[in-house]
Amino acid sequence: MGSTILSFAQTMQSEYDGKPDKKKNATYFSNGLQCKYRDDTDGAIRNFEQALRYMPDDAASMFELSEQYYDAGRIEDAFRMIENAARLEPENKWYQLRLGLFYRNLEQYDDLIELYEGLTAKYPDDLDMLTELIDVYLITNDFDKALAKIDLLEDQMGPSEIITEQRLSIYNHKGDTKKLMAELEKLIKENPESTRYHSMLAQVYAENGKNKEALREYEKIKEISPDDPYIHVSLLEFYDKTGDSEKAFNELLAAIRNKNLDLNTKGSIYDYWMQHHADGKQINEQARQCGEAFVETHPDSKLGYLILGSYYIINENATKAKEIYQKSLAIDSTDFYSWQNLIISESRLNENENVRDHAVKALQYYPMQPVFYWYVGVASAVLDINDDAIAYLEKGRRYTTDKLQMANFDAFLGDLYHEQGDEEKAFDAYERTLRNDPDNVLVLNNYAYYLAVKNQDLDKALEMSTKAIAAEPDNPTYLDTHAWVLYMRGDYKEAEKHMKKALKLLKEPDETYTKHYEAILRKLKK
Repeated sequence: MGSTILSFAQTMQSEYDGKPDKKKNATYFSNGLQCKYRDDTDGAIRNFEQALRYMPDDAASMFELSEQYYDAGRIEDAFRMIENAARLEPENKWYQLRLGLFYRNLEQYDDLIELYEGLTAKYPDDLDMLTELIDVYLITNDFDKALAKIDLLEDQMGPSEIITEQRLSIYNHKGDTKKLMAELEKLIKENPESTRYHSMLAQVYAENGKNKEALREYEKIKEISPDDPYIHVSLLEFYDKTGDSEKAFNELLAAIRNKNLDLNTKGSIYDYWMQHHADGKQINEQARQCGEAFVETHPDSKLGYLILGSYYIINENATKAKEIYQKSLAIDSTDFYSWQNLIISESRLNENENVRDHAVKALQYYPMQPVFYWYVGVASAVLDINDDAIAYLEKGRRYTTDKLQMANFDAFLGDLYHEQGDEEKAFDAYERTLRNDPDNVLVLNNYAYYLAVKNQDLDKALEMSTKAIAAEPDNPTYLDTHAWVLYMRGDYKEAEKHMKKALKLLKEPDETYTKHYEAILRKLKK
């Protein structure tokens, strides 16, 4: 833009002899206004600049240029222009007000205060200017001066809630509790039916240890407006802070049951309660009561069902949990936690066909969630649909980024491949498992045993079985595996020692253990 103006100015040089020319100034000024009204910012700037060339002290052109520069994003130029205009015509209120806007935006509050002090002195009846000055004093935390101006404003326009609330804000910032209480009491006297002011006063009383007075105000709110949606929230906070948990919880239930209180607020105060009372002895029972209150008051919302379902999951009532999550899904068939916990409940009930069917349905909504592939795979394996189990587990493992979760997929796949006789894939799966979870004792044991049976990689098998019995030294299965690895390596005495221990730990006789022991004894010629 700068180079364009310079070029244009150079073409005009022959016309301009350096002397003011009101006629040309007026022509360019008029053209500038026409461009402005057509939203032609570039054209307006060119014409107002030319108007200013022919009258360099034309404050009106400066004022207009300031606006156009601002619209073009040339903030510094805009500020410079309005400063010059205001300096040239200090009596022009509009120039001063525009300069004030720049001072505010640039946070030049000292300049802004000086400007508005001058304006309010010059225009004492302009209450908007006085209000602006009060606002600046509030921004700069000059509360005493703000109060003085508020008193002046009240003298001119009479008492008002806005003025009183400004005083309240100042007293609150200054920590002047006595004046804050007095102002609120004055407000209540003037507006006795306003529950808002009773609530504010109650909060101030509570914060200053005047619990009896605070409770009196809360009771007054109940008397004025029995269905007030927020009174129970206020009382919940009050009783909770004063240590009366029983009354606080009763107010929580009352808030949930209040049909005038919005569901989001209810959800927030429920979360608040659960977070601050998570260690309480009664928290599970309280969760149940809240869940039932939500279902009773908001039967079309899934929130209450999710709370109740979680309660029954925690308390291992899978039958009831299943029923609750089915109701939740009837309201919102896309809810992730409802699907997940429904499937968990059915899994605990050994309803493997339901687990499989519902996990497949859940995948329609969450095709990249590995947990549902896991449940389809496990249920399919239990139902002897191993091809499906492998297909779902292989797909699910590709969607997980968690190492332990991936290890679980691979461990299960290893067992399934081994069952199908595909030992190469089984061993690959076990290798992947141990890369992600080196201490997985079940895989350490199984992999070691299968290697021993094949008489393959016995050093590796010994290392894995040793690690397994170190983790669980009294597990007869792991001891049997370790004994058999030792047997295959020809270390019969050590094998006998571990086999004897395994047999002692067995609760019931086992044919495989007996055969292993017999084989070891034969080698020892016993």
